[in-house]
Amino acid sequence: MIKLRKIILIIIALLIIAVGIFFIFNGANVGYKVDNKIQVISSNFASYDFLRAIIGDNKNVELTYLIGPGKDIHSYEPSARDLIKIQNANLFVYLSNESEQWADKVLDSIENTNTEVICISDFVDKITEQEIDGAEEENEHDEEESFDEHIWTSPKNAIKMVETLEQYMEKIDSSNSEIYKKNSELYISKIQEVDKKIQDIVDNKIRNRLIFADKMPMQYFMNDYNLEVSSAFNGCSTETDPSAKTIAYLEENIKENKIPVVLYIELNSGKIAKIISDDVGNYCEPMQIQSLQNISLDDFNNGETWVSLMTRNLEVLKKALQ
Repeated sequence: MIKLRKIILIIIALLIIAVGIFFIFNGANVGYKVDNKIQVISSNFASYDFLRAIIGDNKNVELTYLIGPGKDIHSYEPSARDLIKIQNANLFVYLSNESEQWADKVLDSIENTNTEVICISDFVDKITEQEIDGAEEENEHDEEESFDEHIWTSPKNAIKMVETLEQYMEKIDSSNSEIYKKNSELYISKIQEVDKKIQDIVDNKIRNRLIFADKMPMQYFMNDYNLEVSSAFNGCSTETDPSAKTIAYLEENIKENKIPVVLYIELNSGKIAKIISDDVGNYCEPMQIQSLQNISLDDFNNGETWVSLMTRNLEVLKKALQ
């Protein structure tokens, strides 16, 4: 009996040690409850950037970009460490259950009833995915209508996202509400300034069509400024190389309309854009446009923002449209 009791005590002791080691390695490393900081997590770069601006210099908030820079957002699956982070968060922001199919699994695993959860796409005016001129047909075509997930490419939506995120920051940290309001208003003014500069370029355009030798995840942007677009793929395509037929169609479009720029998005080598540029002649220049699906590691480390990346697009748009 005594021997059995000793065995039980040893087992309990081992379990306590194991749990302690677990929290040392999985808690201390991510900062949960160790330094009593408010934990805020975003799955998408735009929301992360807006939260970063709203939070500002508040050292009592730890902000995490869940997917991280330089990665394909469509192939992300949460790790066990990610689940722990979310379960212990004060605020978790994700894009949608539709585009982030892993979100259901994550939300089911959240046991902390104090975690505020935002599906940020619920707070903007969404559009359904639209047929894009020239785009390859997908091998697997979903016949059901689904909404276009790239909500942040519209400055109008970006402002709504900032306003919503600011309200939730006030909810979880009301003592700093005035700071969050001030920071939110400042960032919104910067978005509005970029919007005006883009509109000025559009108002003075001599052509109205953009050509993407790539995915085209900027339909909200195109709708905001009433621009036409042709592309090799739709916004969420997993394909990498367009067919010869698609390339020929885009090249013919460029030649007929004397389009001076062929576009490709961030985290893409621009290989197809360069091929098209070489084929049609050097009057058509391959240029990268920032769709903000994600951000490169270098840009992330340099502190680039939604505003700075959209500002980078100004010269691209001017060259393409004017």
